[in-house]
Amino acid sequence: MDERLRRLRAADRISAPTVIKALLPTMIRQRGDRVLGDDQALTAGFGRTAQQQALAVLGVDRGHDLATRRQKNGGALTVAGYRTALRVVNHAEKFGMPVISLINMPGADASPKSERYGQSEAIADLIAAMGQLTVPNLVFFLGEGHSGGALAFANANVMMMLDDSLFNVASPEAVAAILHGQQTVSDAIDLLPMTADQLKQRGLADDVIDHTRPDLVALLCQQILTRVTDLQGLSGTALIAQREAKFQTFMDWWPVQ
Repeated sequence: MDERLRRLRAADRISAPTVIKALLPTMIRQRGDRVLGDDQALTAGFGRTAQQQALAVLGVDRGHDLATRRQKNGGALTVAGYRTALRVVNHAEKFGMPVISLINMPGADASPKSERYGQSEAIADLIAAMGQLTVPNLVFFLGEGHSGGALAFANANVMMMLDDSLFNVASPEAVAAILHGQQTVSDAIDLLPMTADQLKQRGLADDVIDHTRPDLVALLCQQILTRVTDLQGLSGTALIAQREAKFQTFMDWWPVQ
């Protein structure tokens, strides 16, 4: 395995629940989509920071050992996970709370059950809801974020990434498979702009943070609050326009020359 992927998928990787616990001393967790049940990979809910800033949070986590990775499906969200996230986003919009997404996931669950219950529709609904939020939203990639599974959370005003994290429309393994062995997994990481530095150069990632910082969790919380404070000065219409302009700028650069 590529050394970069090995580091991203390590058992001691910083996790969304760890950051959420530090960010929100008090939190009310939301479980289940009221139809299919609960998705263990998703930590979602509402709370207040130590500074009394109300936030809605969506955290996707792979798990840290074999048992929790099985329990959480390796971080691949099911339909129930996306519908639960949509519940939280709709409440955040109603009550004026910024939305924070913390991501480390391989992509969406592609099982027959998820497909049968409308996985693509659930992802599309969350992308649309994120894009039309009149409150600030921010996504932070703590590890990997691939495919439509991660795109659902990435329609945000601000994108933050750890310096060794990845974000792309397909995982490195999927890119290598699509190219029928013309590229190794390591080559695939460099072939498309999926690293934090590459995405920062192209205007998609706003902040890139060193993953080796000893005060990493505290720094992430501070940076999140700083960005939320900056965005709260914008109107709902301006927030929607800012998201659209951000991704349009990236699309104007595409395709790779």
